[in-house]
Amino acid sequence: MERFSHMAFFEILRAERVGRGLTQAELASRANISIPTVRALETGAGTILTLEAVLPILGLRWRVTEPAEHMGRVLAERRRAHGFSQQALARKIGCSRVRIIALEAEFSGRVATLAAALRLLRLRNPLERSDLAKGRGLAPPKNEAEQDRVMTPPDLAKAIIEHFSHAMAGRVLDPSRGEGAFFDHFPDHVEPHWCEISEGRDFLSWSDRVEWVVTNPPWSELRTFTRHAMQVSENVVWLAPLTNLTTKARLRDLQEAGFGIAELLFVDTPKSWPQSGFQIVAAHLKKGYSGHWKVAQLRGGGGAQAS
Repeated sequence: MERFSHMAFFEILRAERVGRGLTQAELASRANISIPTVRALETGAGTILTLEAVLPILGLRWRVTEPAEHMGRVLAERRRAHGFSQQALARKIGCSRVRIIALEAEFSGRVATLAAALRLLRLRNPLERSDLAKGRGLAPPKNEAEQDRVMTPPDLAKAIIEHFSHAMAGRVLDPSRGEGAFFDHFPDHVEPHWCEISEGRDFLSWSDRVEWVVTNPPWSELRTFTRHAMQVSENVVWLAPLTNLTTKARLRDLQEAGFGIAELLFVDTPKSWPQSGFQIVAAHLKKGYSGHWKVAQLRGGGGAQAS
């Protein structure tokens, strides 16, 4: 990102958006935020929570030394290196110490506070392009039908369906049929239905109730798909990265809709997929469930081993 080294981080957002051919409206839609919120972020306003929703869509991430770190810890280390107490930094920025504590401990608060802290601590280039954005990632930056398609191997889809088939009944919907890997293996005792946007059947326009929704959804629209699936069904099974399903925002969505994670079926990343290092799971989201997550590993032969 050398060509952006002179920019404030929020100015990079606009440059990356324009460089990817996205309008503010398109970015807002993909991040599930409003257009005014995008405008605010691009001028250094708004909240860190909404900023975090935008970064992966633009193929950006914070420059941290360890994957488990968040930028708040980096700020805390930099503050101490400069010899500032939290109170001293707050005084220089013109905010309360409570805001600095939230910024460092939870990486939450206002973008304006973050921008001021980065400037005072001389962190001039805190963003970098993510590895997934440099090549063909698992969640492409542009969610066009031909780009956001990572096809599930039929044998993997079959194994996942077989794992959950004992509980399936009634109407079962594949909301993103693709080449039919999941749909073609629905058990005989259910009533199968499907959507596929490339064939003019958009899941987000589906309104009929079904008992189960099962597929490998477009990961760049995972949150939108999940919210809609929870409106039309009481059981949702997604094949997706574990990290995409268990962020604070995703878990909050589940709680607000009255859903819980009933089971996480760990699967090996198919060899035909980009190898990202993230754990892939078939997650069963269930209406009214509030117990512990059941965890199992899908074995090579198709069976599951509880753990």
